[in-house]
Amino acid sequence: MATIQRSTTKSGSRLINYVKNEEKATVKSGHNLDIERAKEQMELTRHLYSKNDGIQAHHVVQSFKPDEITPEKANEIGLELAEKIAKEHEVAVYTHNDRDHIHNHIVINSINLDTGNKYQTGGKKGLYEIREKSDEICLEHDLSIVQNYNASIRYTLAEKELLEKGQSSWKDEIRQAINYERDNATSFDDLKARLKQNYDIDTKLRGKTLSYKHPDQQKYVRSKKLGHDYEKEALENVITRQVERKQEYERLISRNEGTERTDDELYQSSHERGNGERSHNPIAIGTDSREVTRGHEQDAIDFEQARKIVNEQQRKFRRSFNEWTRSNTQEQSEDDTSVTRDRGRKQREIGGNERNDNEKHKEYGKQKQRSREKSKERGDELSL
Repeated sequence: MATIQRSTTKSGSRLINYVKNEEKATVKSGHNLDIERAKEQMELTRHLYSKNDGIQAHHVVQSFKPDEITPEKANEIGLELAEKIAKEHEVAVYTHNDRDHIHNHIVINSINLDTGNKYQTGGKKGLYEIREKSDEICLEHDLSIVQNYNASIRYTLAEKELLEKGQSSWKDEIRQAINYERDNATSFDDLKARLKQNYDIDTKLRGKTLSYKHPDQQKYVRSKKLGHDYEKEALENVITRQVERKQEYERLISRNEGTERTDDELYQSSHERGNGERSHNPIAIGTDSREVTRGHEQDAIDFEQARKIVNEQQRKFRRSFNEWTRSNTQEQSEDDTSVTRDRGRKQREIGGNERNDNEKHKEYGKQKQRSREKSKERGDELSL
């Protein structure tokens, strides 16, 4: 799988000295420059536009899955990526195989050859764009990518921007058509026929690679780019499960209908026995039909009588419940009245006690007053 890392440097010459190491670099190529004179040519361009300060070069590392690619093929893919992400810049691509995985060092000169402007990274969005373009190239060469194939839906950056604006892409229209038709299809071939008949979407299967073509587009899009849910194996699994669920549902409906018919027959037979009519059950030879009828009449359930008994029991229960409720309410009312009377009696007793205490206090005061007056009179008499 191809992974992408990105960085910058303020010394382009030092970076090239590192990545062109002959012990590591087995294959090298250049875009808009002579790879043998890459360091000198990039430096000359920066001086030409008087922009040799600040960031001098951008460094992109593209790594591949071990044992998946040759150094020559890796360098070819790296050069294709360089032409897509830095078309008007000088780019040197060095392929290393000194580790367990082959990887490209892509060095981009910071100065645009035509305008003299510096290379714009685009921040995190620019990094995603580089990864997306790398994935596209790898898929075209039947190589794995870092994106998980089990992702249900894969949106490109362009699609995400449309979604943020409330719009949909032609790829999303293909997804929606597949989502609808796969729930109604009975096989993968039936799905292909439905897509063509109802949406004019062509499908192409080459080996294990499934592709779709929107009626408004000239090229096919691979199912991998739409997401795991739209690949052949995933679609077949969904259709198979859908067909099995429908078959199970039909069997369940059939069983239920059979059960309902059996219940109807049993009810009809019981009803006939309850009314003294002949049952459809076979009667042993030599058996008196009148005895059989009388036996059926004795064993049959009288539903009307049972219903009357149940209704009478319900009425009795309601009456008993109402009587209990009224009795309980009356007792509760009497209890409340008794509590109120007791509370009033206690309040009156408390009030009476308070009045008695006040009267006793007043009488005590009068006694003290009379005692003081008598003492005064005795004192007067002694003074005489």
